Amino acid sequence: MRTTKKTALAAVAVFAALALTACNGSDDGKKSGGKATPDSMKSEALKAGQPASELQELTADKKTGKFTVTGQRVVMGKPESLKGNKEDEKKYAGKTVAYVYLSAKLSDGDAPMKPPMVITNIGALSQGSLPATRLMVIGSLPGTPADCHDEDFNKPWQKGEERTFCQPVVVPESSKVSHITFMRGFYKEPLKWALEK
Repeated sequence: MRTTKKTALAAVAVFAALALTACNGSDDGKKSGGKATPDSMKSEALKAGQPASELQELTADKKTGKFTVTGQRVVMGKPESLKGNKEDEKKYAGKTVAYVYLSAKLSDGDAPMKPPMVITNIGALSQGSLPATRLMVIGSLPGTPADCHDEDFNKPWQKGEERTFCQPVVVPESSKVSHITFMRGFYKEPLKWALEK
């Protein structure tokens, strides 16, 4: 069911804006006395549309699946989408929304399995390697792309199945999104996919 503009604007008022925190190699090096980050913790140099070679283990209901993840693309929204009331307009002044697309394929591990949380690992970087702010939205924002829909937590994953996810994030209006990211826990660099300049 399509959310009305009025309802969507009301939903903006109940955003839970969650800042993505990324552990990067340089920070880890400083904390460990300048030691180099182990290769196993570094992320590959990937381009949008290129699957990561390392399978990502995700767990749900005591089952663990191994997923191939691929950062796909980013669709820019409009600043007006973040204007629900005066508080929101002040909070998101100079910001705009971007929709981050990433696909995941259950390549190995337990199957079938209940859907694990994939969307919470998806993020983005704007120019200057600044982490975007992930949005948790009730309903949908005005101008949300037609193919950007909520994750289906009722449909079990089958082995070999692939699904595409869409996560809205907030970025500076004057800055381009440079990378799609996928968190790999607290001790590894997130996977990164470079977008075309």
